[in-house]
Amino acid sequence: MNRMKKLYCFLPLLFPLFTFAQEQYSVKTDVKQLKDGSNVYLVYPDGDAQITDSTTVVAGRFEFKGTIKHAVIARMFLHKNPYVTKMAKGEVMDYLMFYLEPKQIAMVGIDSIKKVKITGSPENEAYADLKLMLKENNQKSADLRSEYNKLPKEKQKDSLVLAGFIEREEKLTKEGNKVHLAFSKKHAGLYVSLNSLAQVAAQPEMSAEARGVYEKLPQSLKESPVGKGIPLSIAAHASTQIGIAAPEFEQNNPDGKPLKLSSFKGKYVLIDFWASWCKPCREENPNLVAAYQKMKDKGFEILGVSLDFPGNKQNWLDAIKDDQLTWPQVSDLRGWDNEVAKAYGIRGIPASFLIDPNGKIIAKDLRGKDLFVKLNEIFKSK
Repeated sequence: MNRMKKLYCFLPLLFPLFTFAQEQYSVKTDVKQLKDGSNVYLVYPDGDAQITDSTTVVAGRFEFKGTIKHAVIARMFLHKNPYVTKMAKGEVMDYLMFYLEPKQIAMVGIDSIKKVKITGSPENEAYADLKLMLKENNQKSADLRSEYNKLPKEKQKDSLVLAGFIEREEKLTKEGNKVHLAFSKKHAGLYVSLNSLAQVAAQPEMSAEARGVYEKLPQSLKESPVGKGIPLSIAAHASTQIGIAAPEFEQNNPDGKPLKLSSFKGKYVLIDFWASWCKPCREENPNLVAAYQKMKDKGFEILGVSLDFPGNKQNWLDAIKDDQLTWPQVSDLRGWDNEVAKAYGIRGIPASFLIDPNGKIIAKDLRGKDLFVKLNEIFKSK
């Protein structure tokens, strides 16, 4: 739904967690109908770096070996690495997103990487269970989007029609969060369950129950980066309420120079959380550009906070240029682990906070014409 204001890129349930000693992993794959000589690429994060490995299919088989410190999200691509060679318009790749963990992982399929069955990996087995638990909710969400997209353009622009779709989408989101909470209890002790708990903790209406689950976690999970972030998410609800001072922060701009939120005191500032890979963010950018051009000389500023990932600085810079984002930008290039995003309880993007000249939060998540309405209200009174 291109015009549904509540569309977001949500925090995926697969991302790096622990920082322990390096351990061995192996991924043995047998996809019988793959063509001999086909190239396969494995891409995964390691701290601030992005690791790429490649191998060749022989008799339908290929294998990857290496060491990792902890479970991480990995992507496996057939024929080419899209991080190096851009996909053509309309191109569909055969690829798999999965947990790479220090285990002996086996994958078996017939004719496609994305359809393999994974064994020997507790994380992927649990994640498969989560997808099954979420299947009905995900299908309802897909049906809702399809229903909206089939509407005539004039109906999509109707505020009453749009409000109805947004209300239904919010209901589905809440139902999905209940599934995540149940999953976090069912698979307590696994990384993927901790990720579900982190998502629930970011919801104000569920944070109290999430706190109860968190308190029963093993200490090792509590001390992991994601585990440490859960109390921060719960606390963020209190520290980012409308009417209180926005949490101060400092991150580097694209030139590597530190920039503080407080340096914009005296202006109305929209803190915009986004990323180059987030389609809803990119679709919203023209609206931000229009608002900035109209209001920047009246005392309005935008401060972009990018949740781009390690090793993807060029993607961030290209998006800034391509979308003509002429306002200040900062990032620590740590993806969802961005320190500012954690302090503000961000679990889905785009997200935004409008700050008054005294640094107080006066509105949240203004998108589309709602941003213009609020800015016109502010500057008309002046």
